[in-house]
Amino acid sequence: MIRTTLTTIAIALSAIATPAKADTAQVWCFTQQAGHQPTETKTCSFSQSAGNVSVYRGRIEYRFNADPQGNFYTRTNDYGGIVFRSPNGILRVFWEQPCNEWNGCAGDG
Repeated sequence: MIRTTLTTIAIALSAIATPAKADTAQVWCFTQQAGHQPTETKTCSFSQSAGNVSVYRGRIEYRFNADPQGNFYTRTNDYGGIVFRSPNGILRVFWEQPCNEWNGCAGDG
């Protein structure tokens, strides 16, 4: 009984002491400036913590705060990913490799 109680307390304390980590995933993305053609779709890193999103595309980091106050973008979630729109353009994130005429679709052999 004492051993079980001590184990439970130790687990609870380690959970409290462990800081929340962002989930990071390898995704596909492209950007498109307003009035221009989209960039090449390539692998990116997607990280989210407490609703705040960071997308890393090469050496560029895009940050989107969960707090709607002062945001100049909209976020649209769909089954295939997320679209972030601002007056300057869009950032489109795909959970899997999107289809194209050269590489086929995500999940194709």
